[in-house]
Amino acid sequence: MAKKVTKKKTATKKKATTRKRTTVKKAAKTVVAAPMTPTVTDAQIRIRAFEIFRAGQNPSNPDADWHQAEQELRT
Repeated sequence: MAKKVTKKKTATKKKATTRKRTTVKKAAKTVVAAPMTPTVTDAQIRIRAFEIFRAGQNPSNPDADWHQAEQELRT
């Protein structure tokens, strides 16, 4: 009679290699808002330029009146 040959099962376990997850904390972003500048309309500049004209600060130079009024109102 023939002998039954049984294969011996060998259990090979793979070692689980677990890596420790590291979390990197991101620095909080700081948002710096630009300083609020007052909104100056053309109508406001026009009125101030007319006042400068009436005062005679820049005789016969409407562009200089406009520029001066714009500088005064925006600063």
